Amino acid sequence: MESGSLKQRLGFSKPFFLGIGGSGMSSLAHILADAGFEVSGYDGKKSQVTENLEKKGVKIFSKLDDLGENIDYDSAIYSSAIRLDSHPIAIFFKQKGIRFFHRSEVLHSCFEHLTCIAVGGSHGKTTTTAMTAHILNDLGYSPSVMVGGDVSFLNGVGGRFSSGKIGVFESDESDGTFLNHKAQVRILTNIDEDHLDFYHTREKLLEAFSKFISSGTETVVLDLDDPGISDCLELIQDKSKIFGFTSSSNANAKTIGFRNLVHYKIEDKKLVFFLDGKEFEITSRFPGKHYLTNSLAGVLAAYSLGADPKEAAKSVSGYAGVKRRLEYIGNKNGVDIYDDYGHHPTEVQAVLSSIRELSGGRGKPVILFQPHRYTRTKNLYQDFAKSLDQVETVLLLPIYSAGEDPIPGVSSELIADKMRIRPKILSGDLDADLLTLKELLRPGDVFVSLGAGNVRDWGLELLKS
Repeated sequence: MESGSLKQRLGFSKPFFLGIGGSGMSSLAHILADAGFEVSGYDGKKSQVTENLEKKGVKIFSKLDDLGENIDYDSAIYSSAIRLDSHPIAIFFKQKGIRFFHRSEVLHSCFEHLTCIAVGGSHGKTTTTAMTAHILNDLGYSPSVMVGGDVSFLNGVGGRFSSGKIGVFESDESDGTFLNHKAQVRILTNIDEDHLDFYHTREKLLEAFSKFISSGTETVVLDLDDPGISDCLELIQDKSKIFGFTSSSNANAKTIGFRNLVHYKIEDKKLVFFLDGKEFEITSRFPGKHYLTNSLAGVLAAYSLGADPKEAAKSVSGYAGVKRRLEYIGNKNGVDIYDDYGHHPTEVQAVLSSIRELSGGRGKPVILFQPHRYTRTKNLYQDFAKSLDQVETVLLLPIYSAGEDPIPGVSSELIADKMRIRPKILSGDLDADLLTLKELLRPGDVFVSLGAGNVRDWGLELLKS
């Protein structure tokens, strides 16, 4: 990609990001900064994310007053988390006549002239995007990348503008904009009942994913064992583009007409798959089946673009992870402290299964869960309770609103009341909550801060204290 042609396609060169510290927004800001755009942005909280952007020359404001009257921006980039009708900077920019672009629109323009792999699904998008990009980077393809998290091989950030001819990006279904993304190859990790605040019904959610599978794609890599994907495929007439993988030894009616079918098995914490009459092996430094199947999806996507499957499998076995995806952040007084972004019952269940493996019986897993959004809690509180009941020690924080208005009667108590062992509900005051955590934790325990809000702060402060 040439930066000049990208500026022409976008029609701006001095973008201002609203909420630049968000995972997807910061990654896109890195891409534009790499491409020579004069990037600025607002975020109310300083963080490592904003510091990494500032190191690239991005100017970041934390107050509206700091902007001044003589602003020099030719565009404003926003996500669906920003309320344009009430955000003070958005209102200010509208008064100045500045054009607004949704994040997905800019992402599309950045990647439309590349051969692209788009990664979608209810869970595992960020990890699978990072794995796929890691493979292609290792094998010399020098891909442009947009990941909703901080990746080690990108020096701790989530976006890169590169000279290669391949792009890999995370395609977020939360607001429907993922259907605007064009890609020759798509990965679909799974389909679960999430973001029903936007889709309202499971049927509409499945319909959206069926369009994601079908629209302008040469190859679709997906997990045929996932129940949601299985239901979605019933809406797909032409299955000739499907490149599916399954742990089942026998093809069934649902696999007839697929372009390719790859069988795999998991044994001794490694995944063995069979392709072109040969056997290949994937290992992972992370516990849990989902890491292995996500790795396989990345290998098959790279293979569809010409990568050697043996080299791809070897590469992904060395994958180092993404920040906030079962991330080890340190040890304090004999307690291992992890952090994870999981904010849906299925993600919570996967994390807790992995944590049991990590603890190895030395101590107890202690989970601090922060529900994310009032609407998600209202729709899924019973499923959250069931997932959290996998471990004996759970603490709940108040709901992180993510910009939503409170819903009467919806609180963390809804989850607690449905759990088998009633968890302790913390105050949300960091200093007071740390005292409770210190009294509870013992050497050998594994502590996990879990959720998509600011729950990580509790783990970091615990580490410092």
